[in-house]
Amino acid sequence: MATLVGENGGPIEIHYREQGEGEPLVLIGGITSVLEVWDLMLPELARQYHVITPDNRGSGRTVVPDDDGDRRPARLAEDIRSLLDGLGLSKVHLVGASMGGMIVQEFALAHPERLASLTICCSNVGGTRTVMPSREVIAQLFGGASGEASREASRETLRILVHPDSYTKCPERLDFYIETREKHPHSEEELGRRAAGIQTLDTYDGLTRLAVPTLVMTGSDDALVPKENSSVLREAIPGAELVEIPQSGHIFFAEQPQASASALVDFLKRHPLVA
Repeated sequence: MATLVGENGGPIEIHYREQGEGEPLVLIGGITSVLEVWDLMLPELARQYHVITPDNRGSGRTVVPDDDGDRRPARLAEDIRSLLDGLGLSKVHLVGASMGGMIVQEFALAHPERLASLTICCSNVGGTRTVMPSREVIAQLFGGASGEASREASRETLRILVHPDSYTKCPERLDFYIETREKHPHSEEELGRRAAGIQTLDTYDGLTRLAVPTLVMTGSDDALVPKENSSVLREAIPGAELVEIPQSGHIFFAEQPQASASALVDFLKRHPLVA
């Protein structure tokens, strides 16, 4: 693991990890994620790609010395730009999940020339075209996400993030996911900043003019970001492909890492990087 000092309205010390060789593939996590959230997919991806996984600002070990609290996806997108500049990468494959999917949308709109491909996982376009989850789902998510939450509350929160069968078919993967959240928990204040930032997202119109090869991925039973949102993304982005991972929920990349990695690699192989 390493730390890169970048600039985005002030200094930011971006903590990140690199693994594997090949074309650069950058993975951006969601609202309660740290970089380890991708680890179940990583062995397959790193066999063929140079995988880069950073902690977002406000997450894990990334440090913002003079943090102004801005968590708009457009602001966090410029953290990606700063990371790529620091690593000397002019063009990459970019993947984002949930809030990370919002961040990578904003990056694609601001810097399309730096993308060989874009993958948006379990996310939405914001604005009036968003298909919202139920109030109960939202309350359950934020009730168990903070550092003060008990392990039991974290497991209860997990019920809205996964397919019901995952509790019996892959309990060890769910345990791993919970451990990534518990290792570097997010405070109530930080989650509030993110919730406020997400409200600024409204990318649909911009996406209709995007000329970047795009894959949209969703879990078959996502209660947090209903899969109809992925259909909206595919509709918006010219030529976008849509893949639904069966027997999975919002965190399909942890529930079904092999199927998720295979679908992603299949797409990436058809859109190689051209420097």
